[in-house]
Amino acid sequence: MTKENQIEFNNTDLLIELYELLFNDKISIETSKILSKIIMDLIDNHEIDEEKVINHFNEKNPENIKFNLKEDLETIYDICLEIYEEE
Repeated sequence: MTKENQIEFNNTDLLIELYELLFNDKISIETSKILSKIIMDLIDNHEIDEEKVINHFNEKNPENIKFNLKEDLETIYDICLEIYEEE
């Protein structure tokens, strides 16, 4: 595995874990803002395997409408932005 692949793999898994943690009721508002910012940075830097993220959420929620690659990463980003900008 090349260094670039390792970074992509690690950041992809990190994004998935952070996004799931974001909706945990036990984290504070400030923590959710920090998590949101990290997730947005990961998406902005294109250091993730987008297809792996979408496949993960499709497998986790098989009864929901299938996630669309671009559209749903934008949705994840928009949700994080909304959380980050909350006062």
